[in-house]
Amino acid sequence: MIDDINISNKLDLERAFADDFSSPIFPILGELYLKNKDFQRAEKVCRIGLKHDPNNINGYYILAKVYLYNNSLNKAEKQLIELLNKKPLHINALKLIVKVQEELGASNKNKLKYLKKLFNIFPDDKNIESKIAKIDTEPINQKQSLIDSKQVNIEASSILTNKFNIQPSMATLTFVEILKEQKHYEEALHVLSLLESKSKKNTKTKKLKNELKQLLAELH
Repeated sequence: MIDDINISNKLDLERAFADDFSSPIFPILGELYLKNKDFQRAEKVCRIGLKHDPNNINGYYILAKVYLYNNSLNKAEKQLIELLNKKPLHINALKLIVKVQEELGASNKNKLKYLKKLFNIFPDDKNIESKIAKIDTEPINQKQSLIDSKQVNIEASSILTNKFNIQPSMATLTFVEILKEQKHYEEALHVLSLLESKSKKNTKTKKLKNELKQLLAELH
């Protein structure tokens, strides 16, 4: 059961993954292997997990990082493209694919595709603007920048709206930890509030809430 998993415990994660290859914890296990430089297991877990859950965005991102550590840039690019086809405004993936394509010496057309998407999200970023100017003679479409920036905000609002569909019965500390690990801090705070509403607050929940608030503050 996912409720019984300690996400900092490798054995717990491995057992949960063995019981259900499509479990949403597989990117966490993959990242744990990655941190331990166990690239073979990290790749295997992500590949199996994505086979059973091909819409797991975090799975593609961790697998791309595995390939980068192995200096398999073409494979990393492929995973990032797959991810961005499913979630075009994934900021970390956009930043990573720009770096990968620079290393690969990709065509200007391919580089511009993602540079412009990134610039449309961060229209004040002079570094991105400079990179675009070096390989593109067309003026940057500021109107499109505003549209894409607005779309990022819409996606973020959608996430926050959808989180209220979480039922109190789904609220567990494990679920909070998974969301925290995947950097979904707002959602983690919401689930933690649901958890506190059905049980007494304790030292652990108070500490976790403070950690989440601190992580959110650091993003702003």
